Amino acid sequence: MLVRDIMNKYVLTCNRETTVHELVRLIVRNRIGAIPVVDDDNALAGIVTEGDLLYKKARPQAPNVVNILGASLYYGGYGKYEETFQKLLATQAGDIMTEDVEYVSPDTDADTVADMMVEDHLKYVPVVENGRLVGMVTRHDILAFMEKEGSAPGI
Repeated sequence: MLVRDIMNKYVLTCNRETTVHELVRLIVRNRIGAIPVVDDDNALAGIVTEGDLLYKKARPQAPNVVNILGASLYYGGYGKYEETFQKLLATQAGDIMTEDVEYVSPDTDADTVADMMVEDHLKYVPVVENGRLVGMVTRHDILAFMEKEGSAPGI
C-alpha cells in the first residue's frame, strides 16, 4: 500500500504570518495535532505542532549560571537555549514552526512511513509532490491501515 492510498488529502494549512493565537484556535477547533506552513505556491515551508505551541505555555528553562568575580558564566552557552527562547517569544507561525521537516512522496510505501515515524518519533508526516504539499499522514492513518489490512498485532 502506498502513502497516496492512506494519506489525508484535505490538509488545513497556514502561512508564515498566521498568529500563534490563530494556530492554537485552529488546532483546538479542528482537533488536529499539526498544521503545515506553506507559501503562496503551496510549497512546504515548515510545520507547527501542538508541541511547538506548548513552548508558549511552559516556563522557559533558564541556563545554569555561575558568578565568578562578578562575571556570569553560562553552562551550555546561549545556543543551547536559543530555540526554546525563540519559540517562547514567537508571535507568528514563521517564528515558531519547525523548518527542517521530514516528508514523503505519495508513492512512498506505507510501511516505510511507519518505520520513519517510529525511528524518528514523528506523529505527522507531510506528503509532497512536485514541490507542493498534497497531503498528510498521521499515526492514526497508519493504524487505520493496519486494522483494515489485519496486520496489527492481535487483529
